[in-house]
Amino acid sequence: MAVNQALTRRQWLLGGLGLCAGGGGLAWYQNHKRFNHFEVHDPGLVYRSAWLEADAFAELIARYQIRSIVNLCNPDEMGHQRCLDERAAVEGSGAILHDATMPNTIDPADPQVARLVEILANPANYPLLVHCQHGVTRTAKFLAMYDILYRQLSAEESLARMPVFGHGEYTISVHAFARNFEQQHAARYPQAAGALEQLRR
Repeated sequence: MAVNQALTRRQWLLGGLGLCAGGGGLAWYQNHKRFNHFEVHDPGLVYRSAWLEADAFAELIARYQIRSIVNLCNPDEMGHQRCLDERAAVEGSGAILHDATMPNTIDPADPQVARLVEILANPANYPLLVHCQHGVTRTAKFLAMYDILYRQLSAEESLARMPVFGHGEYTISVHAFARNFEQQHAARYPQAAGALEQLRR
């Protein structure tokens, strides 16, 4: 009898541990796969991620009341159908999709950077979520621009606060772009200054 009770307790314990492990595995999948590299950058205003499946974008839009998604990838970088699926999910959720490639440059004068500044300077785009393929390098450049323009952070302060998702640190080109943007943004993009003050009141 005592042996049977001991076995029963052990079975219940193992079963409970199995359920906990399964629940933990589900939570890990939710956070690290389904919402790959999702992070809150500036609460209530700016979020980041890697490229997600269309339904995951729709879920984040609803959860965080996101008004716009900024896709920094090159056209069809992730395949034409995935681009179509993302647009359908974003627009079907009532948000705006900005396809705005982040150029592979350290020069803030690039016309594509000017397009990104326009997106950042429009209060109607917030809250926004920005992503590239992995949500790391190009996304960090975009967020450094935001931090320099609207959070009064230096390039290095901005990058130091960002997660690197196991990459060790951001590349030399990301640091160079952010420093150049910090040095040149006031002269190149004076129209962006103060554009988001109404959102912070």
